[in-house]
Formats: sequence, C-alpha cells, structure tokens
Amino acid sequence: MEPSRIFISHSSQEKAFARSLVASLRSSDLVPWIDREQIITGDDIFDQLEHGLRSMDVLIFLISQSSLESEWVKLEVKYAATREINEKRALILPFIIDGTPIDAVPWFLRHRNAPRVLQDDGGVESISASLKTAFERRAKRKTKEVPHSERFERSPHIDKIVQPVGLGNWRAAGRAAIEILKTTDESGRNHLFEVLTEYLNHPLNDEECWPILMTLESCIQLAPWLASHELLYRMAKHSDFTVRSSAASVCMDLAQFAPDRVPFDILLRLSMHNEDWYVQAPATAALKSMARSQPAVLEVFLMRLRSADQQARAHAASALADIAEHEPEILKAEYLMSELAQLEKLADKESTDYVAKALSKVRDAKETIGYKYGI
Repeated sequence: MEPSRIFISHSSQEKAFARSLVASLRSSDLVPWIDREQIITGDDIFDQLEHGLRSMDVLIFLISQSSLESEWVKLEVKYAATREINEKRALILPFIIDGTPIDAVPWFLRHRNAPRVLQDDGGVESISASLKTAFERRAKRKTKEVPHSERFERSPHIDKIVQPVGLGNWRAAGRAAIEILKTTDESGRNHLFEVLTEYLNHPLNDEECWPILMTLESCIQLAPWLASHELLYRMAKHSDFTVRSSAASVCMDLAQFAPDRVPFDILLRLSMHNEDWYVQAPATAALKSMARSQPAVLEVFLMRLRSADQQARAHAASALADIAEHEPEILKAEYLMSELAQLEKLADKESTDYVAKALSKVRDAKETIGYKYGI
C-alpha cells in the first residue's frame, strides 16, 4: 500500500515546529512534503510546488498570524481548496498554532474544526493523531463492503456511459450526460436518468459515487426539468455529505439559470451553518443568487441574525456582507441598522463587524425604486 502524502503549509517563522512534525510523520509510514527539503537550488519553485500540491493526499495548514500573511501559504491553501471543490472531498486539515482568532481564518475554513495546538511535542502528537483518524475514516469508507441483501442490479448501459468520468473530469461528465439525454422521450421523461438516480439508493464507495454524481449534475445543467423535488429531497437527506453537496451544487446551478426550479425548502436545510462546508457553501451561494429576483430570500439571513447560536448569526452576517459587496442596492439600510443594534447588545463582535460592513456599502449605493426597466 502506497504511503499517504502530506503537504505541510506553514510560514518560515514556524520552520522548527514544521520540521518536528515531519520527523513524527515519517515514523508513521507517511510522506510529508516540506519546501526546505523538496526544493533544492536550481529547481523551478513553481513546478516543485505544483507537484507537491497535485500529488498530496492531505494538506496540513499551520495557521498563525505569519502564515496568514504569507503569499506562498495563501497560494498553497487556495490550490488545495480548488482541489477540494473539484474532487468533493476534504483535503485541508487546519490547526491554529498561536493566538490567531477564528474569525481571521480564511472564510472557507472558518466553519471547519480547527483545533488549537501548541508548538511543542504535544502539538505534534495531536496533529499526528488527527491525521491518523482522517485516514482511517477514508480507508473505512473506501473499503466498505455492501451487504449482499443491499446489493442491487447495476445497469451495464449506465456503467459504460459513466466509465470515462474520472474525478474532477467535468468534460467527460458532460459527454456522459449528453449520451443519457439523447434518450429523453417526447414527454420529457428519461428512463436512463431515472436508472442513474437509482444508484443513490445504494451504498457506493468514492470511486463509484463521483462519476454518478458528476454525470447527474451535468444532466440537470443541460435539462433542469429533471431536477424533481423528490430527487433533490432524497439527495439532501442522504447520509453521505458528498451526495448532499451534489444536491446543493444542483441548487446553486439552478439559481443561476432556472431559479423558479429551486426547491426553497430543501435549500433552507442545506444552507444551515452547521452543515458540512461543502454542502452549506453552495447552498448559501444559491440563496444569495436568488435574492435579487426574490427579495423575500433576504429574510432568511435577517431571521438567522436573531439566532441564539453565535455561529449561525456570523454565518448569516457574512452572507449579507457578501451581498452588500456585489448588490448593495437590494438591501435596506434600516433593516441592517435594526439588526446591528441587536447584535451590539449581544456583544457579538464578529457578526457586528460583518453587518456594519454591509451597512456602509448599502449607504453608499444608489437607491432603486420599483422596476429598473418598464413603462
């Protein structure tokens, strides 16, 4: 079995701790990648970095004030985040190694568990243990056997169509979708698509799941009428976060080109702050996209600002700040002022800062009354 490859993203000020971590990981049949060892004089730095990031199984992000300011670290973490989105699996394991507050952590990692560890032997031990747990979970899922009673009869036709679809290969997924959609009848029904969705009712490992989900998403992009409420509801309640993430991605796509087909009740479930990031991020993006055409959507975020859960408030406030950044004219200053007063009473600094930022953008925006275009 090939050893797991670990990329350690850190600033130069934490080199001593990073080296201690490398020594510990090597003793556990892991292959740590650290720039000091892998990049030698004369090497093309970008080529070597790309190789390390492309071949890694996990990126350990040592979060500190200095690493958050490092341009190299920013590039490394963004590359890993892009791989996470394309592959729909967690690759980044963040650890805070100084007094950096959680709201300073990159937004796409803020709702992920980022334990604080000291830069000592105990910290090394804690990171090593977390890595071991992460790999055990992966192995368990990858090798999970499906009980004979739960086995279902696979479709040779579907298996042949999705066989070329590799992880992150959306072009192949689009081709597979076209092959399936060719069989749509005059009523808009597609038997092959129904067979494809039947796969979601049965346990699948990663290698089986990704081609099915990618092809399913591509089918709906091309033929949005196939996204029935029943199908998305089933996906949104799935025990596998990868399937829930696919449901959220479908909603995000529909919000862009077919907002009338977005199942709002399902979107509310998927966009909750305590959902897996890969689920709630695209679901929240869908809600934000719908806010202009359906202003009532804004009430979702405003209502969540009244939550007793600080993280729920911060999540909603962050969404409003993002809307204000791109479409400030669709927000009402008086609503934000009212919510800001409530947040200040709660001494919720993180949420207060987000709403204050949104309010400043809204006050500077031109007010739009009624329809922009009409007679």
